[in-house]
Amino acid sequence: MKKIIIRTPNFIGDTINTTPCIQLVKQEYPDAEIVIVCPNLVKDVFKYDPRITQCISYPISKRNKWSTHWHIIKEVRKQKAELGIIFINTFISALLFKLAGIKCIVGYNNEGRGFLLDFKPKINKNKHYINHYASLFNEFIGNKYTYLPELYLPISGKKTFNFNNKKKIIGFYPGGKHKGMRHYPAQYAIELIKLMHNAEYNIVLIGDETDDKSQSQYIKATNFDNILNLTGRTNIEDFFNTIAAFDLLITIDSAAMHIAAAVKTPFIALMGLSTSPTSTIIPKVPLGRIIKIENNLIREEDYMKNITPKIVMNNIQELLSAKSSKE
Repeated sequence: MKKIIIRTPNFIGDTINTTPCIQLVKQEYPDAEIVIVCPNLVKDVFKYDPRITQCISYPISKRNKWSTHWHIIKEVRKQKAELGIIFINTFISALLFKLAGIKCIVGYNNEGRGFLLDFKPKINKNKHYINHYASLFNEFIGNKYTYLPELYLPISGKKTFNFNNKKKIIGFYPGGKHKGMRHYPAQYAIELIKLMHNAEYNIVLIGDETDDKSQSQYIKATNFDNILNLTGRTNIEDFFNTIAAFDLLITIDSAAMHIAAAVKTPFIALMGLSTSPTSTIIPKVPLGRIIKIENNLIREEDYMKNITPKIVMNNIQELLSAKSSKE
């Protein structure tokens, strides 16, 4: 096998979950060149990955345009790949690989695309995302491997912030109202920031630019010296480096959670309504906690109200204490 093309999912967290499978691919075909096809949103996942020789990327906002489809076909065809692995379950992804002339195409049989695939197991949506991706390749090679490799996200380690003290640094991604039922209530976020300040932690707010309006208000409401706002102020590579520099991350966002898991930063994920079953997205690492308290509530929008700042604070102290005992 000389060259393998891999089509990633469209989002950062999902793409990080493919990295154990990519390791299996490299173990099975150590001399093969691996080329990634991905939206530009996720290409930095592979920027420092020595297993990857090239990324064919495109703007995610133009992923459904024919100009983008033609770009993918043209660039993939140049590779003359023997094997294509598709981690996204769309018809068009299989069609593009077929038109690009890949000799053997592997993907789940979904959206009626089976006739375009050479290996096409049935999709099982109850599987954990990591197993979902790893199983696709493992079944293709006859279930040769038993154990999952670890998540892998190599980074540059570039410094993105600085505090003039040696206190523990907590990253906090509460989100804003535009996140719907997933965001942490504003009054809870402010109260939690105050509790972390009183415990003498440094605090860094993170998120994308759509979160900045809400999270800037938390800075104004607390007005502490030990809090920075990096919301919407980092590119994707710097976002990875920022999370890696935390002693602990608190997040309502699954992408940030998966990044933390991959760079081995302890995390607390505050879970309201998820787009996927919680059991399929929890990172398979021992350094994080998922807090989701449904109890007997009917409405999903009420779930977050059960996760009080005191509960979060207790978990922060327990995780940091456990981390300190290992250092």
